[in-house]
Amino acid sequence: MTTSDKNDKNINDIILDATLNTLAKNKISGTRMHLIAAEAGTSQSNLHYHYPTKNDLLLAALDKIQKYFSQKRTASVDFDRKSSGQNLHALFEEKQDDILHHPDIDCIQFDYWVQGTVNPAIREKFRQSFDIWRADIQKVLAACQADGEELDMDAFAHLMVSILMGASMQYLIDDGSFSLDAYFALAERMVRGALGAAPKTEHS
Repeated sequence: MTTSDKNDKNINDIILDATLNTLAKNKISGTRMHLIAAEAGTSQSNLHYHYPTKNDLLLAALDKIQKYFSQKRTASVDFDRKSSGQNLHALFEEKQDDILHHPDIDCIQFDYWVQGTVNPAIREKFRQSFDIWRADIQKVLAACQADGEELDMDAFAHLMVSILMGASMQYLIDDGSFSLDAYFALAERMVRGALGAAPKTEHS
């Protein structure tokens, strides 16, 4: 990698981080290129050099969010070193950590969902990111499924996304309305029951 390539990479990282920070503060509807440029500590002309339009930048920022979630899931789900039950638990643990420690990412994701209802390019990229998430979930569910159980794993993965995103939606708007620990413990018991998997123990 040349020095120029490294500099471009650093600039892109700075710009995308600034974009996410700006989206967290102003939402997509209130985000402007000059606000992102100011957050990134660069000129608006330089910002437009790397990303000619706001839509180009929004799509790149959505890619960065997807990369964050994929890397985090790769770190938490380990088919070689963890049991199937531990990997199932990791899916719930991962989402609870995001809600408690990285709420801006979930809020931005909801904002992209809204934007996707009127922006075809964002809708398609958002759909692709959820396809990746559901495929990862299906692998974990399939590993937990008891022999003889016949389940629609595609529908089950969609249900899991609803459970996980539903927790974010409700908790982030009213964090005192319910216990996340209780919510995810009950959700995990329900999923294990539907899969015919053994109840969770300390080591499963």
